[in-house]
Amino acid sequence: MVHFDRPPVLVSILMPLYNAEPFVAAALTSILQERSLPLEVIIINDGSTDDSLSRVRKIRDDRVRVVDNVGTGIAAALNAGLAIARGQIIARCDADDLYPHQRLSRQIDWLLHHPEYGAVCGGYAAIDPKGHPIIRLDCGGESEDITEELRQGTTRTHLCTFAIRAEVLRSLGGFRDYFCTGEDVDFQLRLGEIAQVWYIPEVQYHYRLHGSSITHTQSSAEREFFNAIAREFQKQRYTYGEDDIQRGCPPVPPKKNDKPLTADLHIQSFLLSQAWREYHCGQLLKAVGTGVRSLLTKPSNWSIWRSLLALLLKTVGGSGGLMGKVLRP
Repeated sequence: MVHFDRPPVLVSILMPLYNAEPFVAAALTSILQERSLPLEVIIINDGSTDDSLSRVRKIRDDRVRVVDNVGTGIAAALNAGLAIARGQIIARCDADDLYPHQRLSRQIDWLLHHPEYGAVCGGYAAIDPKGHPIIRLDCGGESEDITEELRQGTTRTHLCTFAIRAEVLRSLGGFRDYFCTGEDVDFQLRLGEIAQVWYIPEVQYHYRLHGSSITHTQSSAEREFFNAIAREFQKQRYTYGEDDIQRGCPPVPPKKNDKPLTADLHIQSFLLSQAWREYHCGQLLKAVGTGVRSLLTKPSNWSIWRSLLALLLKTVGGSGGLMGKVLRP
């Protein structure tokens, strides 16, 4: 029997599901290990054609609910889950990612003690297809109110790190169907306009990078367009009181005619950015090691050789004795 030492607040986790057969069982298990609070996990099957759904049904847990969606996109899938969610707090987990241990318990405790806030979020880390850590993203090292930066068009973390009060989420009308990607950026910006949001720097989410994820199978131009238009819409709301979606005249998205960002290039980019952050923090040896990890992810990417060479030259120039340390057996 589960015992609760806090008021019984039901948490609903929305999990859109589309062809995530290799990962969905691990994603579910990472959530269901939480036994200190009542929760429901709503799986929105968005037209999967692999064995994802059978993997879900093998997990015998009455906290799991399954609803079918018609495969009309991520925003519609999330809204289908929201429509049947019973929880006072709503969170999201994609079917190929993971929750850290006791993440929900910590966030619900925080919200219970801070009723003036509509949502709390946190940092996140990237993992590889096997679940091994790649990098902890630099989302900020201090606990702080991030409402104003959201109102200025800045998003620092992943939407799946958020725990949101259900009444706040529903007052926004859920997610907007116009966004076939970037719905998370649009939602975060709209959330900051109506509610206070707090950030806690601990890792609240493990984001898996792999070749079959949405990020790595969709057009890069499309993804960049929707991320940019979400911020443009926010400017319109501040200036005119409504945006082009609300006026019924949103711009036509670009055609999908370019290649997506591959998972290995995405990992390489994360590691190279981390190497430069370590360099600027004076962690010279660590920066070189991370730079080499970035190179080994995809050695055929010639641009990474130039970036690593620039990093090495700056690192050696910044410490006269470093080359000897690097080369010493």
